[in-house]
Amino acid sequence: MQGISGDWVLVLVVLGGVAVLQFYQGRRLNIALIKHYVHGFESNLTIRDQLYTWIGGYSGFKADYEVNEKSIKKVEMTLTLLARQSLFWLPFSYPVKRGDRLYTVLRPSFKVHADAHIIRNFYYLFGPAIREAKDLTKGKAEFPDAKGFYTLYAEESDVAKLRKLVEASMDPKRLRHIAVVKETNVLFCLIKPDPFKTPDELKRLVENFPKYFSSGEMPS
Repeated sequence: MQGISGDWVLVLVVLGGVAVLQFYQGRRLNIALIKHYVHGFESNLTIRDQLYTWIGGYSGFKADYEVNEKSIKKVEMTLTLLARQSLFWLPFSYPVKRGDRLYTVLRPSFKVHADAHIIRNFYYLFGPAIREAKDLTKGKAEFPDAKGFYTLYAEESDVAKLRKLVEASMDPKRLRHIAVVKETNVLFCLIKPDPFKTPDELKRLVENFPKYFSSGEMPS
């Protein structure tokens, strides 16, 4: 039985060394991103109580914030990061996860009377899991510097308000899906986060959401 040749041993040693180096560098970067986001969120929200759940050590976290806002009771977030610590999984991680992702749910103290979604084209491989989709009208949406979205809505005026909310709160180029859902009484938002911009965008989202949807009227 022939043994492993010296060339293959060298290749395995090199790959092992590169994988170890990638692990420590990727882990350090993800930990730095997690710390930066946590500090940014805590600095931009008026938090009364908080609970963190770490995801897979270096893959992100879940955060539940009870906030001191007149119109918002709770902010729930899930940050998922690319597997930067894994040399062999990272090339597959990006097309599967489509980059870092931040899921945000705002639970207001007022009643949401709207069903409307703005979704980036082709973002969901098998389509979004929206229970009420069959009852909603499908349309198109675009922003001055971001195109390629479609809409689902019960009332077209609600999509207009949702669009204005996006423009007032965040960079629409990083938007993947935003929705107001009457059944669960929430605002849902999925974006590609930016460590330098997202904490402030979250603050504006919390401030602006009641302006557009607590009264059912478009603010002047």
